[in-house]
Amino acid sequence: MKPKELLKFYIENELVSLLEPLGFKYAKSGPKFSRKTGPFTLSFSFFTSKYSSEDHCIFWTAWSISSKDYKKWYKKIWDTELVSDVIIGSSDWNIPNWLEGKHDHVVLYNSDVDNQEFKRFINNVLNVGIPYYEQIIDWSTAADLALQAPFVFYGDVCDFYLMANEKKKAKDVLRYGLERATDENYEDLKQRMDKYFKEN
Repeated sequence: MKPKELLKFYIENELVSLLEPLGFKYAKSGPKFSRKTGPFTLSFSFFTSKYSSEDHCIFWTAWSISSKDYKKWYKKIWDTELVSDVIIGSSDWNIPNWLEGKHDHVVLYNSDVDNQEFKRFINNVLNVGIPYYEQIIDWSTAADLALQAPFVFYGDVCDFYLMANEKKKAKDVLRYGLERATDENYEDLKQRMDKYFKEN
């Protein structure tokens, strides 16, 4: 079986029935699952490795929280369109407590061992990935979680705290980011400091 067909088989026969009752919509074209809660949409998409082959599907997932509200807020403040409405995201292996198996990614062989491998993946989705991103219930928790990412975008975190009306945290995180900034992102953070906190 071709890798993408093998993956599709397991998604549609093992995962859809578990996630749809939780409010997730499945997009075959992704393949991708997404669920909107308030201003936030939690999504995760599947990617197959280029090293996959017949009866050998290597895959992983990329997770994200997106919000059109942030795009609108940013446009209002900066009069510039953001390219994406993703506010935080990660590959599955960077999600805290994501359990790894024998391999770096999930591997299906179109054989009996696949059932155990996909069950481990389902366990990660239900008990690690979803609960981790469900912590985001407002802009303050979005900022808190964004600070735990492997690579922190301090300007974005500052914006999220401002959206939560937590100005002190916004300024503190911006100052922290400026102290550690490289040349390429220093100017972006400095612009924020000047615009948001020039009166202080």
